[in-house]
Amino acid sequence: MQRYRKWFLWISVGTLSLYAEPYEPGHGLALNEHITVGGYFSTEFETGKLRDRATLDDVAVLAYGDINPMFSYLAELEAVRFYQKNFTDGSEDSERKFHIERFYGDMWVNDAFNVRFGKQITPIGYWNREPINVLRDTTSNPLYSKLLFPKFLTGIDFNGYVPGVQNLNYHFFAQSTHDMDEEYINIPNTHFYGLALEQEFSWEWNGGGSIGEYITQATGERTRFVQANLKYEAETCIVTAEAIAARTAYRIGGDDDTYAGYLQGVYRFNPQHAAVGRYEYYDRRHDDYRDHIGIVGYSYRPIYPVSLKGEYQWHSQNDENLFLFSFAVLF
Repeated sequence: MQRYRKWFLWISVGTLSLYAEPYEPGHGLALNEHITVGGYFSTEFETGKLRDRATLDDVAVLAYGDINPMFSYLAELEAVRFYQKNFTDGSEDSERKFHIERFYGDMWVNDAFNVRFGKQITPIGYWNREPINVLRDTTSNPLYSKLLFPKFLTGIDFNGYVPGVQNLNYHFFAQSTHDMDEEYINIPNTHFYGLALEQEFSWEWNGGGSIGEYITQATGERTRFVQANLKYEAETCIVTAEAIAARTAYRIGGDDDTYAGYLQGVYRFNPQHAAVGRYEYYDRRHDDYRDHIGIVGYSYRPIYPVSLKGEYQWHSQNDENLFLFSFAVLF
């Protein structure tokens, strides 16, 4: 971990005096023709029956660029819950350790075959592939995206467009080693394989799905899943739906299923203002836990890489209802 931090600091500082282009908010600072550095942060405030707290949640720095026309890279370090104040009991907490969120290279061969290697976002659906708060339309993440598959993989992803089939993109991904930073992944594992497909049907419609298997490192439990996603996107309206069904072989209690999904609609009044609504469903049969969640929210972007968002969440588990607000900036 320490050597990645030293590498990032060296390329950020050592080339600063050699090259610079005019800075554009949200696109990072180009230090030379091979490296651009940037970052982002987000703050959250949530209030409900169970908690009232403010959090400087994500603080991240990143670097990316092209080594040559065939190779590119991205490195991202992030600290989560950098500072948190709990107004219910007056306590404070701070976690200022930066973790490796992404650290990968890309080898671009042709439209049909490319390779990404290293720690990367699992290429499933829509939500998981957009990890930065400021780029999303709500502050909260659906349970679908957090609990049923590893959000990142440390391994390899073969991807491209299927020859002879118009606009059909594939990802075949695999991990058979420890995560590059096991403190920063939702489901640590050393066994994760999957295939994802996505089809562009028209300018407005696209959809796809995936299948996969992983073994949870802590328990040795094997989970297999099937996932599907569909999106309609027009100038003022975006409707997104994702769903997953997973079967886990538990050590105690045999096999059992978990189902989750969401349907979200966004209406943009103009580039600055948007209203959003989302319905979520989560059903874990193993311990008979299920929740229906309804969300209404509003997003304001004075410029695209700056967002202020607010939402209210209704839960069928009534004590979990809450208001959630955030302010986020991408540099």
